[in-house]
Amino acid sequence: MSKLMHTLRLQPYWIALVILIVLSLWVASGMLFAEADNNAQARKEAKHRDAGLVSVRVERVNAQAITREINLYGRTEPNRAVTLRSEVSGLVEKIYVEEGQSVKQGEPLIDIETSDLRNRLTSAQSTLIQRQIELEGAKSLGQQGYQSKATLAQAQANLETAVSQVSTLQLAVEKSTLRAPFDSIVNERHVELGDLLKDGDKVAMLVDLDPLIIRADVTESDVQALTLGQPASGRMISGNTLQGKIRYVSSVSDMGTNTFKVEVAIDNPGNGYLAGMSTELSVPLKTTMAVRITPSVMALDEDGNLGVKTVVNEHVKFIPIDIVKSDSQGVWLGGMGDITDVITLGHGFVRDGDKVNAIYNDSEMSQQAKIKASGSAIEQAQ
Repeated sequence: MSKLMHTLRLQPYWIALVILIVLSLWVASGMLFAEADNNAQARKEAKHRDAGLVSVRVERVNAQAITREINLYGRTEPNRAVTLRSEVSGLVEKIYVEEGQSVKQGEPLIDIETSDLRNRLTSAQSTLIQRQIELEGAKSLGQQGYQSKATLAQAQANLETAVSQVSTLQLAVEKSTLRAPFDSIVNERHVELGDLLKDGDKVAMLVDLDPLIIRADVTESDVQALTLGQPASGRMISGNTLQGKIRYVSSVSDMGTNTFKVEVAIDNPGNGYLAGMSTELSVPLKTTMAVRITPSVMALDEDGNLGVKTVVNEHVKFIPIDIVKSDSQGVWLGGMGDITDVITLGHGFVRDGDKVNAIYNDSEMSQQAKIKASGSAIEQAQ
């Protein structure tokens, strides 16, 4: 010790060096403690800020390939419908069909009594024979110079008149039997045996149900997506689904509703499906990626636009809806990416851009959320 004091007296700069080292250690220890205090304060402030965030329930949904559809509501209609009328007058002499019966093209439906027509036809045919003989005689005399050209022309005219009368009466006799103009069903019959018909009276209504037509009205926003021959399906009220193709799209909208008429033809062999049934018509368009949500998670933004609030990097992001398809289980929305974190609870308390405390379902917690939870546990341990 005495030797150390002797050395310090002889070399005073060592005293200054020792003092400098002691002061440096003291200052450094103060900075370290201050930094530790600052870190602790920062953690407290971060926890305080997190405690002030709105908590929202978030569900992670994955996009799936969904076919966009146009869904319409319509009714089934006959392919053709016609009301047959009498073209001659007379009594209904015979009835061949009953209501609801299927008939083939050309099959007789009723006979109208034609005794008067047939008598007139017989007389006209006799007159025709007479006019033919008169014309032949006039030609023979004309060749011999004993008949004038005027007399020959008159005989020719008389013959043509007789031919016309016979043709008219023959046609009337043919029309006394009403026949089916096409394969159809006798939907209504307006006459009974013995009824007296006049020219133009209703006889029967026939309908053609093969193909069966589904008629609906499409809005002006969807009509451009429809083309002739495009596949479509109809779901009957009974639950049966029928496949067909678009056969007609109106070129002019209805002035009252501003919608366009569309018809889908569906094969209906055996007339198994009837006209006048309510039908849900679906026309598939292109396939797109979409997510399914329940309508309850949809919300309005500050401008009144309908959409979905999602969480991206702990912040709320509002996405306007693009409805691809709807069914009994929810609504399919497009334009939301392959994976989307949708706010399912609390979306009414946050706005676009707000920072939130996202609470994920255990089965749907993202890896990012798990890492964040692990980080919070480490901070608490420190």
